Amino acid sequence: MNIFNLTKGKPKEFTRSSYLVPRTSLAWILCSLVAVILPHVVRMPIWLVLVCALCIIGRVLIFQGRMSYPGPIVKTILVVLILWLMVAQYGRDVFATESTVAILIVAISLKLLEMHKKSDVIMVIYLCYFTVIAEFIWSQSIPIAVYILFCILLISAALMSLSQTEEYQNPFRTLKLSALILLQSIPLMLALFILFPRIAPLWSVPLQSSTARTGLSDSMSPGDIGNLIGSDELAFRVKFNGENPRPAELYWRAITLDSFNGREWSRGFNIEPQFLGAGARDDRAWFQDIEFQGDILDYNIIMEPTDNNWVYSLKIPQVLDERMIMRRDFQVDSIRNISQRFSYDMRSYMNNRLDASLNQRELRQWRRIPSGSNEQSFEFAVNLREESGSDQAYIQNVLAYFRSENFFYTLQPALLGANPVDEFLFNTREGFCEHYASSFTFLMRAVGIPARVVTGYQGGEYNPYDDTLAVRQYDAHAWSEVWLQDQGWVRVDPTAAVAPDRIERGSQFVFQLEDVFLQDAGLSLLRFRNSLFLNDLRYRLEMIDYSWNRFVLNYDQGMQFAFFSSLFKEVTREKIIVTALGFIFFSIAIMVFFVLRKPSRKELHPATDLYLGYCDGLAKQGFVRARGETPFAYFDRLRNLKPAWSKQMCDITDKYIELVYKRPGQLNHPDDVKEFKNKIHQFHMLLY
Repeated sequence: MNIFNLTKGKPKEFTRSSYLVPRTSLAWILCSLVAVILPHVVRMPIWLVLVCALCIIGRVLIFQGRMSYPGPIVKTILVVLILWLMVAQYGRDVFATESTVAILIVAISLKLLEMHKKSDVIMVIYLCYFTVIAEFIWSQSIPIAVYILFCILLISAALMSLSQTEEYQNPFRTLKLSALILLQSIPLMLALFILFPRIAPLWSVPLQSSTARTGLSDSMSPGDIGNLIGSDELAFRVKFNGENPRPAELYWRAITLDSFNGREWSRGFNIEPQFLGAGARDDRAWFQDIEFQGDILDYNIIMEPTDNNWVYSLKIPQVLDERMIMRRDFQVDSIRNISQRFSYDMRSYMNNRLDASLNQRELRQWRRIPSGSNEQSFEFAVNLREESGSDQAYIQNVLAYFRSENFFYTLQPALLGANPVDEFLFNTREGFCEHYASSFTFLMRAVGIPARVVTGYQGGEYNPYDDTLAVRQYDAHAWSEVWLQDQGWVRVDPTAAVAPDRIERGSQFVFQLEDVFLQDAGLSLLRFRNSLFLNDLRYRLEMIDYSWNRFVLNYDQGMQFAFFSSLFKEVTREKIIVTALGFIFFSIAIMVFFVLRKPSRKELHPATDLYLGYCDGLAKQGFVRARGETPFAYFDRLRNLKPAWSKQMCDITDKYIELVYKRPGQLNHPDDVKEFKNKIHQFHMLLY
């Protein structure tokens, strides 16, 4: 085929070094590239998606001869223009992960327009192999893994089709062979995954994305947590070692908010952080003073990515993890922002004694309120404290006030103005957990009791099939901590005084009749939780997803050592090496078996496949074709033994020789093959 140069209107002949991509191979390559690009479309600007689409269309036009290859000037202009647009689109984030992957994708698309040589085609295929794994940066879920496997299947089919002759080109045969090769690689893949040393990454890739995530924030104002009730997105999953705690004990601490500006609570400055790794040099004095008391609870958490650095725990955990630090306010943080699923082990004691004694400087920090704000609440607090006689009695009186004054727990409270505590306590008296936690903490500070707000999650849903606890965004919660002399920090949840069912029975029970509950959940199976079948299906899918995250994505050095320990009483380097080599040799043996085994008849020419079936039919009648016997010699021998079959055998032999030897250029012509098949079928009917 000639490629036309549209600028001169004359055909441009192929040079000796030019390579015309076979039609089937080009189709595989374009399908592979589309499959690779598809998951990234939601993160790419529209104009960049259009550029990729135009490159694919342009490659088709080049193949059809309707368009010429772009010249050096055109290619230079395209590259400079796209780079300029990328800088304008992403600005300072042009070297972030999201933008660099987009640049790689558009570069592969542009490469389609200059595939002059076979090496260019192979480069595009190899780049597709490299780019397809980029989706794992954002998601490692089972559906994504299956989709990536499908993409690899398409790319392998594209690579395989380049080595196939024209007469052998068949999309289904190519796809089947590609799938067979991938299946043969599974034993080697499993051996490398299980036995290869799990080495910690030498570097990490910061994930910067413009896609907003649902979840807690490092500040809280009225309505913030209530906005999460519409979402069923998973926050984290928990697996307890031993008996599961009661729902009322499941306070998942995340963020400590101790700075108040009259409306919004935010985090204070982190002083004296305590590193929790084994190599920590010194323990802070406040960290050494933590008194762990009560029952021990061990558990593993797999939290979803938040692009923030706080982690979740019950109470104040006792943890040894070099990836974490503990703040002075007992908030546990990861050293790096959590941009992918994060698994960690925790140990919590159900009773703690924290900061039993504090100096005046520290106490002032947790008593501070802005002057002139919420004055009515301030006056109410002072009067109530005088009537109470002690701090403990005052706390109980405030909780009694919430219970007795017709406060309502609702997801759709009235909007609050410049003095939200005053308006909530004395006017609207309806709100969500952040309203109660914020107003309670303000009332504590107003009379000099150190107090702060803690946000996190409360409760969760147990899965009956794997006994894991799923905590979702609608379980978000806020409560208070107050400091009492000789007791330290004590948790007080004013929400429990107004809506005890929220703590004892969970969010789903309390909010199921609210219009805004799960309004952002789309077609989530949680909407059909009243259906026994669909709810059971949801539990089973969540069980599979948890197993995938726990035993595949989080297969680390500890799990690898536990696996070796289960195989050997004593784990030694020699045993590991022998086991690894055994798995590798076994995998290679399987691949060699499939490579050297007798070829299937379906891999032969269609006419040869039919002729061998014809020979099998005669063999069943006692006329076996000798090894190396030519078709004509076989016919010549049989016509003397069975003269009645002579005419049919002659037609079959002549047609076979014509198809395979006389005009091999028309081997795959469907009418000829069909005619040959009919002749053999009629002969078999004669035999039986």
